[in-house]
Amino acid sequence: MHLIKAGEKFWQWLSGILLLLGAVYLLPHGDFRQPEAVPQFWVGIAVMSGGFILSWLLRSVTVWCFWSIAILTRLLLLPMYPGDDVWRYLWEGYIQTLGFSPYDFAPNAVDLIPYRTEWWSLINHQGVSAIYPPITQLGFRSLAMITPHLILFKLAFVLADLFVCWLLTRRFSYSQSILYAWNPLVIYSFAGGAHYDSWFILPLVSAWFLWESRQYYSDKHNLFSPCSPASSAFPTQQLFLTEQSWESREKEQKKQIFVWLGSAVLIGVATAVKWISLPILGFVTWRAWRKVSLNLSFLVIIGGILPLFLTALPFCSLDSCPLIPTSSTFVSHGRSAELIPYLLSKVWQPVAQSNAIFALPLGIAVLFLLRKTSFRAFSEGYFFSLLTLSPIIHAWYFTWVIPFAVATQNWGVRLLSISAFIYFALPYRQALGINTWYLNDTERLWLWLPFVVGYLWTICYKSNINS
Repeated sequence: MHLIKAGEKFWQWLSGILLLLGAVYLLPHGDFRQPEAVPQFWVGIAVMSGGFILSWLLRSVTVWCFWSIAILTRLLLLPMYPGDDVWRYLWEGYIQTLGFSPYDFAPNAVDLIPYRTEWWSLINHQGVSAIYPPITQLGFRSLAMITPHLILFKLAFVLADLFVCWLLTRRFSYSQSILYAWNPLVIYSFAGGAHYDSWFILPLVSAWFLWESRQYYSDKHNLFSPCSPASSAFPTQQLFLTEQSWESREKEQKKQIFVWLGSAVLIGVATAVKWISLPILGFVTWRAWRKVSLNLSFLVIIGGILPLFLTALPFCSLDSCPLIPTSSTFVSHGRSAELIPYLLSKVWQPVAQSNAIFALPLGIAVLFLLRKTSFRAFSEGYFFSLLTLSPIIHAWYFTWVIPFAVATQNWGVRLLSISAFIYFALPYRQALGINTWYLNDTERLWLWLPFVVGYLWTICYKSNINS
């Protein structure tokens, strides 16, 4: 027994040390404009990935070790040169403090020339107005009101990320939660790359746990049934329920309805951070209708739309609400490391000219997934469908599915957390002066194949996992 415990401690230490060493090595190699940066970046990621793979062997993890590695790896990457998206975050927050709407003015707008900063030239897609939803914009504005500084924005993303880690440990064991907390893709994306997606993941995971706590409790007590499980065996006992028991039952029903609405509002917050949460709101609405009533489903829709509606008001007028720049070529037919759209374009070239066409197969996938009864199963399946069907893919998009894989320890998500770094061959080519933003067939295969095969293997051969 002592030898087993000693072995566990050894692998725990070795896993953590490799993650920390990899983060230290990674730190100076974040500026992908430099040709030598990406190869060195991959070396650091390889070391971190080695530690991450070793963590899969751990049956238990001490609390202090879990949090030490989760926090220190993120702190080490705070000074790292970020991805280029963050300069747009800073800019859009900054111009809001000056009274301009980022939905009305692209970064290169003539009206904004007097306000350009020293980092203005680093903003990507300067001719396109804001594409981020309204809560995200208000978040950028709140931070910029303090100071439009890179480290402040990074801290805001990392704090949300660490709170997701904490939520996962409340529901799952520490050894399960390291799939997210010690994940090199997660650690780099928020602490190193400074992508704001942790703001999206946090309310979504909160909604998941809140909704499934309602599901467990209502299934246990059958609150929305005319009789409780105990009384259903003896129907005549319903006639003798005391007034106090009915009041208690009514109070519990109200609590459960409040939880339904709370989950919907949290999903609405996630939607107002990233539009892609809308199908998950549709799932919760569907379950409210099927499990409770049509009236509750209407309340769920209202609760889910309310955050988006309220936060959009400052950016909209009676005759205009330009929240999505649909005229942008990036939105209409931009491509980046995609899977199914790329494969289809090999046999049917017209699909390369339109991104909207992929809304149809995604809609079909969502309808199929509505038969799921759990938030986790629906969300994991939805993100798998979304990512494989999306014509625009960036490495940090894969972080969306990782929290939901903590429950199943999905092999596809585990492997994707490493293979996703093949994506950075794209900025590497740019740094070498090769003006193309396409992975070759081999790179695309090695990025996607581990995810697809591992995901389907987990679904097919681990069906005993409670969904």
